Amino acid sequence: MVLAIVVFFVLLIIGVPVAHVVLGAAAAGILAGGTAGTLLAQQTVLGMNSYVILCVPFFIISGDLAAKGQTSQKLVNAINALMGHLPGGLGIATIFSCALFGAITGSSIACVVAIGALMLPKLLEAGYPKPLVLGIITTAGTLGVMIPPSVPMLQISVAMGVSVAQGFLSGVIPGILCAVLMSVYVFLRAKKLNLPRAEKKTIREILHTLADSFWALMFPVIILGSIYGGIATPTEAAVISVFYVLFVELVIYRTIPIGQIWNIIKGSTVSAAALTLTIATAQVFVWFMTTENMPAIIYEALVGNVGSKYMMLFLLCLLFLIVGCFTNVATVVIILGPIMLPVLQYFGIDLLQFGVISVLMSQIGFVSPPFGLCLFVSMKVAKASMLEVIKGSWPFLVCLAIGTLLVIFVPQLATWMPGLMGG
Repeated sequence: MVLAIVVFFVLLIIGVPVAHVVLGAAAAGILAGGTAGTLLAQQTVLGMNSYVILCVPFFIISGDLAAKGQTSQKLVNAINALMGHLPGGLGIATIFSCALFGAITGSSIACVVAIGALMLPKLLEAGYPKPLVLGIITTAGTLGVMIPPSVPMLQISVAMGVSVAQGFLSGVIPGILCAVLMSVYVFLRAKKLNLPRAEKKTIREILHTLADSFWALMFPVIILGSIYGGIATPTEAAVISVFYVLFVELVIYRTIPIGQIWNIIKGSTVSAAALTLTIATAQVFVWFMTTENMPAIIYEALVGNVGSKYMMLFLLCLLFLIVGCFTNVATVVIILGPIMLPVLQYFGIDLLQFGVISVLMSQIGFVSPPFGLCLFVSMKVAKASMLEVIKGSWPFLVCLAIGTLLVIFVPQLATWMPGLMGG
């Protein structure tokens, strides 16, 4: 076990891809213990042998196609038509556009690039201070990983043995809550700075904009409607999403040349393969740790030293925050979730609440200095220094922290909507 842990951290520090880090650590532990190496292959295949995991590549492909086409612009237009007249309306529209677009793409980084590059010049031109603009595009891009269809929530649901449909629903209220908290801050800052507002659109103008954005707005409606309407499984809905976005971008908007489709799908498939391989290798690591009796060791250590449910949740938050600065928290949950299941049950922590908190802390980790991935993406998009990005982002980090605390102390924020399904 010690050898496996040493190998894990050495490989992680030197920059080896996460899937190979996990597999290498598991291989070191298994082979050192004299177990047959064929178990590595068997457990890896077992980790990928899941119908639900087929959602991952299809959602990633449809999200990338939407990001490369006109979907992002249409979403921004629709939301700005409704909110642009408010104090800070353009900033608020950017936040909700990021939340909706991030939900479609399933990637915080893709959202920062797509919406950030689109809205950065518009916000600066409207008189928004650069630190405020940087804070908006850096942190709002992380909101989409909470809102369905969310690839991280899907991964966590599979790992914890929770219904994917319920896992999706558990992130809706916390995701919207964080978007509202950020919007309140932008609203107050805009009033204090007396930022200019857009003219309030007439009902006819709003309807015209919504009609023009109809196909983009229907993207999440069709995906989620097919799942919760009982028409399709999450995997079938993911396949539907690919054909839908291909139809919209090629036939309706016509902004992606048909010759580029293959290159986009090829890049998306590589990303999806990396995620799937991470899930598969995590299964190997979980099997190894289980055979080493780690679940019982962790259970005894935590139950004997942690005094309450809330102390346990704060310890988990600290763990996820640290990990979120370096890699996707979903990877850690896939590994630790099944192992810590007895601990969660002992403290009465709902699995849906656990999943939401882990993703929320992942969002905070994405924008926490000095290693948060979204910081570096925003620096590149805005041609800004890290200090500028951090200065603009910290108030929004406070908003995310408040959202996390609310989910910790009011678990119904994560469990109420899934409860409506009878979960």
